[in-house]
Amino acid sequence: MTSLRLFLSLWVLALSAHTAAAASAELGHAQPKEKLPVSVFSGDSAIRHAQISPDGSYLAVIFRDDGEEKLAVLRTETKEIVSSFFVKGRNRSVGDVTWVSNERLVYGTRESTPWDNTPYDLGELIGVNVDASKHKFLLGYQSGNSWSGSHLRQKKNDYGNHAIIHTLPDDDEHILIAFYPWRVKNRMWVTDQDALPIVYRLNVLTAKKKQVGKLPMPLARAVADTRGQVRFSIALDENNETVIHYRNRADEEWLLFALSNFEGTDLVPIGFNDGDDGVYFTAYVNEGTRAVYRLSFENRGIEKIFHNEAVDPSGLIFDDEGRRLVGVKTSQGLPEYHYLDDRSPIVALHRALDLVFENSDVVITSSTRDRERSLVRIYSDKNPGDYFLYSQQSKSLDFLFSYKEGIPVEAMATTRAMTFAARDGLALHGYLTLPQNQSENLALVVLPHGGPHHVRDSWGFDSQVQMLAHYGYAVLQLNFRGSGGFGQSFAEAGEGNWGASMQDDLTDATLALIEQGIADPEKICIYGSSYGGYAALMGVVREPQLYQCAIGSMGVYDLPMMFEKGDIPESSGGIAYLKKTLGTDVELQKQRSPAFNAEKIKANVLLIHGKADRRVPISQAKAMKSALDRVGKDYQWLQIDAGGHGYFDDENREILYRQVLQFLEQNIGASRKAPVHEYSSAKN
Repeated sequence: MTSLRLFLSLWVLALSAHTAAAASAELGHAQPKEKLPVSVFSGDSAIRHAQISPDGSYLAVIFRDDGEEKLAVLRTETKEIVSSFFVKGRNRSVGDVTWVSNERLVYGTRESTPWDNTPYDLGELIGVNVDASKHKFLLGYQSGNSWSGSHLRQKKNDYGNHAIIHTLPDDDEHILIAFYPWRVKNRMWVTDQDALPIVYRLNVLTAKKKQVGKLPMPLARAVADTRGQVRFSIALDENNETVIHYRNRADEEWLLFALSNFEGTDLVPIGFNDGDDGVYFTAYVNEGTRAVYRLSFENRGIEKIFHNEAVDPSGLIFDDEGRRLVGVKTSQGLPEYHYLDDRSPIVALHRALDLVFENSDVVITSSTRDRERSLVRIYSDKNPGDYFLYSQQSKSLDFLFSYKEGIPVEAMATTRAMTFAARDGLALHGYLTLPQNQSENLALVVLPHGGPHHVRDSWGFDSQVQMLAHYGYAVLQLNFRGSGGFGQSFAEAGEGNWGASMQDDLTDATLALIEQGIADPEKICIYGSSYGGYAALMGVVREPQLYQCAIGSMGVYDLPMMFEKGDIPESSGGIAYLKKTLGTDVELQKQRSPAFNAEKIKANVLLIHGKADRRVPISQAKAMKSALDRVGKDYQWLQIDAGGHGYFDDENREILYRQVLQFLEQNIGASRKAPVHEYSSAKN
């Protein structure tokens, strides 16, 4: 793109963006005079998915209508709804959606239950035309059936989950999938941890499928070349070490893949380049961060395409239907993009949008095959996201819809990147969100993320963070050691350090904010979910004078119990994970368990847990509750009866958010009321 053409593009984009912003303001994005209701932050998103068809004629959109998710097909030109439908059955909803051709798409299904509102993948795959015709089960326990008639007669069963490997763009009738069989355990269907995944060529019109091979290890992920030939398999062994298999052609035997005299470790293939004569992959460099490489099959030559020594790649931009890597995203603090090919139309578009939408991140979610039209999502720390349609020919950018309605962007708080030094000198990166027009002597909520390994906090819109800031609290999100995204040695520094150096990192960052005058030392609360719940309670065990209160949500409080209850110890990989991260010394585990140290807690405590949590069973919260009872320590308790590991119902989220705000107000808010011993239960 020439400089003049780029300038003209930016000018048109700026005008279009201004028009969209004005339209958004007319819809009620004005600055409110009073505090927004909690429901604004706890409510579900209006749009969960949007994708343009291969030829650009249609948009597939998953939207929420009267509390129910539906899938709609819209005509791109007019935004007219061509068809709209939902998954039949109570508590069932649409899963992932994929375009197969210009006229046909496929989608999965999810289901929750009255006792657990977590949506679980049912393993089904359904095909449908844009006009809602030829609606047919393709895979799953109802595969082979159609919608006709009042009753679906079961013809064929496929008990298992699937993953789409390749959509085979030159074949409108077939896709390539990997199928992961289930087995019965304790009268329930669960994924068979020992079964080899089956690769099928599936007809999206008739539901007929042909087995074309198997992957060499259980639960393996397949990588196909641009023609749809499965040539790489990525799996984890019993020790959670990555195992890569490779073959030159789909009819050959699988061989272990390794590169001699290569500097990197933990190699992971990404995808094939145009011509299938090479593959892109990432690997750790000298126990540091991940670099991106290209391997040539012809001469086994390896080219390092991109490497940032401070942070791993957090996103990739491909051109030519995913066949050429043209950009890399990093997120040490705020998102940064590193363009690899200035001649790429996708790079030109992304660069132009990035310049127009300042202080935002740009994601090109999908494009037509000819790259004439692209669907773009623009989001920021203050904006959950807006979808736009870009036309290459007219250089126009048309506003389509917002990801989450009712969020007044002007009332949201700024999230800025922060860097802290741990007591041992390790650099720690995180984010600080301050209430609008406030910067000193603030009540602070320390919000450690869950996971904790291979997971990190990133810049962007977070409903709960924005709610806390809107109600007057500064919020600290820290990527403590053990978090993902900052290299191998940083991640491994957290192994065996739950309740130790990982906890010290949170303490050090909090003390730094006090020293800088940002946080009031008399108004600090630590609040987290899952591992974050563990860190919250362990924080007030180890630092009884630092925090005035702690909120543990679906947290781990008894480390030895992790080896006995929940879904993690149900697999050999889960046991290996626990041994690696928690160690095998039971006495040390108890020393680092809040439930075995309740007498050290001086701060006020709120415990929140879902009764249906499978990852961290409510027995963890009850163990903490019993420990507090034994030492006569008051606390507040909120049990969410239909909650799993995460709260997926907006009504329950609102109850939870209100309880959190009430507890914070009692302890570090303006009134500082005395805590009460409270028992309550959210609705199903």
